[in-house]
Amino acid sequence: MTPQQFIQSEITNSYDSLSEIDQKELSSLGVEAFLYKKLTSKKFRKWRVDELSEKQVRRAIHLAVSTNKPLQFRYPFGGYKLWRLPSTPEVDWAEFFAIAYYLRYLSPIAAAYKPGLELVFSSDDLIIERMDNIPKADTDNYFASFKKLLNVFRPNLPSNLKVNIVRIADFYDDIPAMETELSANVEKFKQEYQDIVDDDKKQKMYTMSALNIKFDGAQDLTTLSADEKRAVIEMGPVYHDAYCSLAKRREFNRGDDKIVLFTTPIPNALAIGTTKTSVTKFWTGYGVLESKSDTFAARVLSPEQLASVTIDKTPVSIDGLTGKNFETIGVITPLFG
Repeated sequence: MTPQQFIQSEITNSYDSLSEIDQKELSSLGVEAFLYKKLTSKKFRKWRVDELSEKQVRRAIHLAVSTNKPLQFRYPFGGYKLWRLPSTPEVDWAEFFAIAYYLRYLSPIAAAYKPGLELVFSSDDLIIERMDNIPKADTDNYFASFKKLLNVFRPNLPSNLKVNIVRIADFYDDIPAMETELSANVEKFKQEYQDIVDDDKKQKMYTMSALNIKFDGAQDLTTLSADEKRAVIEMGPVYHDAYCSLAKRREFNRGDDKIVLFTTPIPNALAIGTTKTSVTKFWTGYGVLESKSDTFAARVLSPEQLASVTIDKTPVSIDGLTGKNFETIGVITPLFG
């Protein structure tokens, strides 16, 4: 198999019909239990499902099935490409492989449940400029390229499997009211973070914030003093949590009828990684193919992993996949031997 053939198969094989075993389980378990079993399958799930997450997933399944409506899945994420990556500001193979993986994960749900499902990636780019100093032009480019990428997969999907991306910012017609709510949340979380006595927890949050901030981005922050830069870094987690608490964001992502998917464990969500072998977030990772005997595996590399590997670039040409990041695909030897 060539890289071109592998990539093409990721598009055309992005959904499945039910196997004979699946059909028997659906008949014996009933729709709701079958859907829950599929969604929590270890084939995709990377971490255990805690009690609260199980309760929410079962609630959302019941609400959909009892009203014969599509299941509602949400994937909240940053809505930008990490500025440290060579592919920024647009999507790259990390987003491509993640989307293909999520569609494979959800395809048995569409096959088993006629009303189907809707998977919505909800972009949090509204807060990225003030939190990470990323220019709005960069998040605009990312959003546009993500929408184009979804169009590559749509023609091969069953009619009852919908996938989309939205911006939380677009839910707000009254921006001043949103800013008032956000400001109140900021003050609340400022105090909460001051009260955190776990220094290790604080340092972990600040380290992550520092990695995400582009000091020469929307504003020139490079001339700030060390203390001023530290203050910017410490505001990162505050802005993040203040934004995540916005009422309309929570309503869209966290309603009783919603099932939240995410890369790694977060409250009331299913943690499923980004590919079969990766748990690096696709917007902060770089997509490559890992050579595996006569085939390949999709891999999303962290910036640290990217710096440690040798990548061979292979030209590819896939209908609908345009832009500088899809002219070639990087191939690496097995990452872990």
